[in-house]
This record gives sequence, C-alpha cells and structure tokens, in this order.
Amino acid sequence: MEHRKIEFNVGDAVTVHASQSGPQSLATVASFTHDKRCMVLSDGSQWRADGRRQWGFRGSYYKGPVVLPTEEGDADFIAKRRSIGAIRKFAQDLTMDSPLDAAALKRIVDLIQAEQKKTG
Repeated sequence: MEHRKIEFNVGDAVTVHASQSGPQSLATVASFTHDKRCMVLSDGSQWRADGRRQWGFRGSYYKGPVVLPTEEGDADFIAKRRSIGAIRKFAQDLTMDSPLDAAALKRIVDLIQAEQKKTG
C-alpha cells in the first residue's frame, strides 16, 4: 500500500487500514497531542500525526496499519467483513440445542437461498 504525505485535521473522517486485509474501522480525528505529532482518533487509538505506525528495530522494518482519509466504499467493505464474521460465528455455534426455533432458521435459509439465486 502506497502511503503519501497526508495532513489531518480535527473532525476529518478516517479509515484504519491493515496492510493486508484492507479497511478495518472508521473513525474521526478527535485531537492532536505532543505538539501535533500524535493524532488521537474517536475510538481512542493514537497514531503518528501522518497516520502511520511504522518503526524499525535491529535492522527489521515493520509496517503496521495506517490511517487514511475515508474513501467511498470503505464503510461497505467494513460492514460486509463484519457481517461475514458474525454469520460465521453464528453458524459455528449453531446446534440442535440452539434457542432458535425451526421457523426462524427457515427464514434465514430462505434469505440465503434468495441471495444465491440473485448472484447465481
């Protein structure tokens, strides 16, 4: 991921990006500390003012997540990834002893089948 020099201001909408998995979360710039060298986001996380968390140690270089201005599609990407995670967890914990009745499970299956027909 290319990182260009970006200046942030309080109130800017930003997206935290992982270097490999893309957008992770949405936030806004809440404040700056340490003579504007540290940026604090609405989720409480702290970043260098340029949005990077990168450092070198004993000749190794680690590129962690970065903060970038929010772009169109970031919110949808994050919502889809979180939804997939919730559905997977739900399905993993689903057994005959689950509290959902047959009608509720049938509604879920019907929605899945309807979506598959749209995309199939």
